[in-house]
Amino acid sequence: MSQRKFLDEAGEVDRLRMISTKIRKMALENITRTKTGHPGGSLSVTDILTALYFGRTCDPESGLWENILRYDPADPLWPDRDRLILSKGHAAPALYASLAEAGFFSDDLLKIYRKIDSPLEGHPAMYRVRKEGGQVVERGTKGVDFSTGSLGHGLSAGAGMALNAKVYGYDYQVYVILGDGDMQEGMTWEACLTIPNKGLNRVCGIVDCNRLQVDGRTEDINSLDPLARKLEAFNWEVKEIDGHDFYELLDALHGFKTSRSGKSRPLMILAHTVKGRGVSEIEDVCKYHAVPLSEEEYGRAETECLALLDRLDRRGSAPTGRKVQVKPLVKRSAAGKEQSLAEIIRRNPCQEYREPTATRIGYGNAVARLGEYEKIFVLNADLMGACGSTAFCEKYPENADAPERRRSMNVGVQEANMMTMGAALAACGRIPVVNSFGVFSTGRAWEMVRQDIAYPRLNVKIIGSHTGIALGEYGVSHQAIADVGAMRILPDIVIIEPSDALQADLLFEKALQVDGPVYFRVGRNPTPLVYAEGNAFGVRPVKEFEIGKGYRVREGKDLTLICSGPILVEALTAASLVKESVAVIDMPTIRPVDGRLIEEAAGQTGRICTVQDHYENGGLRDEVMAVIAARRIPVQMEYVALSGFAKSGSPADLYDRFGLSARRIIEKLKLTIK
Repeated sequence: MSQRKFLDEAGEVDRLRMISTKIRKMALENITRTKTGHPGGSLSVTDILTALYFGRTCDPESGLWENILRYDPADPLWPDRDRLILSKGHAAPALYASLAEAGFFSDDLLKIYRKIDSPLEGHPAMYRVRKEGGQVVERGTKGVDFSTGSLGHGLSAGAGMALNAKVYGYDYQVYVILGDGDMQEGMTWEACLTIPNKGLNRVCGIVDCNRLQVDGRTEDINSLDPLARKLEAFNWEVKEIDGHDFYELLDALHGFKTSRSGKSRPLMILAHTVKGRGVSEIEDVCKYHAVPLSEEEYGRAETECLALLDRLDRRGSAPTGRKVQVKPLVKRSAAGKEQSLAEIIRRNPCQEYREPTATRIGYGNAVARLGEYEKIFVLNADLMGACGSTAFCEKYPENADAPERRRSMNVGVQEANMMTMGAALAACGRIPVVNSFGVFSTGRAWEMVRQDIAYPRLNVKIIGSHTGIALGEYGVSHQAIADVGAMRILPDIVIIEPSDALQADLLFEKALQVDGPVYFRVGRNPTPLVYAEGNAFGVRPVKEFEIGKGYRVREGKDLTLICSGPILVEALTAASLVKESVAVIDMPTIRPVDGRLIEEAAGQTGRICTVQDHYENGGLRDEVMAVIAARRIPVQMEYVALSGFAKSGSPADLYDRFGLSARRIIEKLKLTIK
């Protein structure tokens, strides 16, 4: 018996039409009530959402029906659930109505859509349960697997979730609903390239092709045609369907579910739809992309929806014939005992460092020695060797025979795609370590850090290598001298800049224990050891570092220099060459900064001068000044920092030209100490 006949005998299509009409009505009601939202795109995608959440197909042999999307409203974080990402997040009203209808939360919650304390934000916010201040806190919306809104992120998130399934052995599919606008974003095409190349065939993209965007028709603004041929050229399987025809929707989705094998390609369904579908007055009208219906328009729309529901209800009152028996949802037993990171750290102690070593190498040594912790997954954007992650990637290559050892991936020159893939891995419970130059990690990919990592507070470790003008000859395009400022303005990100390789090694160990995002700033060049045995600076050796703690590495009574990173060497050298008594504090954690030590230093010397290989604005200086202002500390404040762009040149020449060398710091000190 054909699938269509099964569907007809069970009255499945009429059932889905009733559900989709109800969802349209609820979505429009919420938009009209709040007087904000996107009616057109919510209505065009409704049938797609209905097919995913409520659609089911029948196995001819067993006679059992199976849901398209596998989920459990009572267990929204079930690890083996299928994932759905609404990349076109402005269609949130349709998603929320679908989730309510599916039982994730009460219909009553829809009444506070977009209100101040509502979990139903204007665009979807992923559901997370975490400990904050010793209490368990729920954030986001039950049933939402990833935060979206800014277009172009969803397919990359789908890639990360599919990667998690492939490496860690989960049996779920990933569905990503995109819009015409999504398909114009460059990041979407980064993901389109990566997903087939990396064998992530559990991804099913569904494009809601309504051919309208905010400012008009897609073909007039930036045509996507021929979209199918473009996707096929990227090695996707493509199916074009009527996005409002449940027979075609279920056939395409059922085909995806039953055809996943090692050789299958990811599937992109081009679902041709009508913006505003179901309300004749607004169908295919660009205005209603983001303009709510008036009360009068909503009244007419409601009447139209109710009339359709009545017709379907009367038609469905007749016997449907075939009784539907749904295949029960079977859950795997819980995974074995989780590894102890503390035990892995104990078994793999930090190596000794005896000669100048770049801080990026110290980080790389740390992630390699702790690599047996299975939650760690390393992502590179064509800079594996440059960032220091080579040793880990050689131990855990992406082409390893055993899937559990495939815990690294080089995505190529795709910093934005990489960052969101990392966020998606973190959303699945991993600890992704994403590697690039600092100028790209915090510049090119800043929006992904903000939207996909910082906002949901995901456990991603962001490596920014080759930072500061100490990068040298690479020049301005590659010198990360605004990166700390870019990250510092985002809430809840820990920022670490180690001063030598030993500190980098030990502090990255600590960074892995932070449940949240960390920006780890490291340098390119070999740096003299400050904390190792027998160091040249007379600093007491340190074998244990803590996040949020600064270290007094030189005593003094006339002035205190506070710095972070390899420039500590210049500060120590300068302090040793002046007649005045200059204290030096190493502040490797820029956030949270050690306020107690700052206050103590101010009291002891009455003068503080920060030294940073960074713009004067946004870096360590501002963090120190914030403490001084908040605590109203009476202290004379000066700083050494960059006031503008640098140039190409040797690190030594650049430091001297732009005021960061020991010689130039001394000049500053002479002006400060009077």
